[in-house]
Amino acid sequence: MGDRKGPRTNILLSWAMVISSIVSCCSRADYNIAIGFLVLMLRSLTSTEKLKLGTKGVIHIILLSLIFDIIWIIQYTGYWTHGEDSSDLWKSLSLVHNLAYYLGICEFLLKIPITFFLYKQFIEQGGQNMELLSLKYSSK
Repeated sequence: MGDRKGPRTNILLSWAMVISSIVSCCSRADYNIAIGFLVLMLRSLTSTEKLKLGTKGVIHIILLSLIFDIIWIIQYTGYWTHGEDSSDLWKSLSLVHNLAYYLGICEFLLKIPITFFLYKQFIEQGGQNMELLSLKYSSK
C-alpha cells in the first residue's frame, strides 16, 4: 500500500463526518453517521479481495449519498431561512437549523476527499475503473 498518509487522512475525514453528523442530528435525521462508520469499518477487512469489494461498495454508497445531499441542499435552501416574516418559534430554532444546514454542506464536501482516497485505495488493490461501473459485488 506504500503511503500511509492517505488511509490516515481518510480515517480523520470519516471521524469528522461522523461527529458533524451527530451534531446535525439536533435538527435533522442524518444518515451520514452510518456512512462514516461504514468507511471506518473497512479497516477491519484483512483479505485484499474483500477489501476491494468493500471499498467498491462504499464508493457506490457515498456517490449515491452525494446525490441525496445535492437534492437536500437544493430543497432546503429556500425553506430553512429565518427572515422577518418567520414566527417566533421558527426564529428560536434558527441557530440549530443553520448549524444543521451548514454541517450538511460540510458533510457533502468531506465526502469528496473521502471518495478520492477510497478510489485511490481501490486502484492500489488492483481494481479497474470499469469495475466501478458494475454493481456486481461477488469475488471473481
